[in-house]
Amino acid sequence: MIRITDVERNYKSGETYVRALKGVSADIEDGEFLSIAGPSGSGKTTLLNLIGCIDAVDAGDIIINETPISKMNKNEKTEFRRNNLGFIFQTYNLIPVLTAFENVSFVLSLLRLSDSEITERTMKILKEVGLEGMEHRRPDKLSGGQQQRIAIARALVKEPSIVLADEPTANLDSKTGEEILKLMKEMNRKYNTTFIFSTHDQMVMEYADRLLSLHDGQIIDDQRR
Repeated sequence: MIRITDVERNYKSGETYVRALKGVSADIEDGEFLSIAGPSGSGKTTLLNLIGCIDAVDAGDIIINETPISKMNKNEKTEFRRNNLGFIFQTYNLIPVLTAFENVSFVLSLLRLSDSEITERTMKILKEVGLEGMEHRRPDKLSGGQQQRIAIARALVKEPSIVLADEPTANLDSKTGEEILKLMKEMNRKYNTTFIFSTHDQMVMEYADRLLSLHDGQIIDDQRR
């Protein structure tokens, strides 16, 4: 489903030249629940951003569902991202003035669906993530775990083939973090959606079916459970 071949990404930080990724290669199959792990500066977030069409490779190729995203221009990447990818962030990235329903339904409005279909799909996914009855609450009236559930609903409501999660448990206590991981695992199995995490949280690594370990921009281990 995702083929990463000899990918390199370089940055300039001040006067320093940083090689964030150094010839990374990996194949990720449809429906995997995978964690990209490593310490700060290992390249895990960079790799996630490249898969998510947020950043561009300097060398190598990334192919998703036979589409070479590394060859796309900015507009093509935006369209591909909108139609195929869902995102979950450690800071939730919710729109504070919108309700739970509005935060989730907003992404469907970009797909030009009918109002009735938007309402039906939004209410369905909010129920599945355990937020039925809370659809009219704004983020500041919800706990961190509930806000992350909105983020999961928003990522899944457009039925993407891949969900990318950057440190999704970083701002949660361990009990809430585990509840969120169980929910994402349930969604992974129910919809066969590929989940890819970047993390240094040991609990996230233990929940993953596959652990891709990075260090200094290179894959040093690839474990399947």
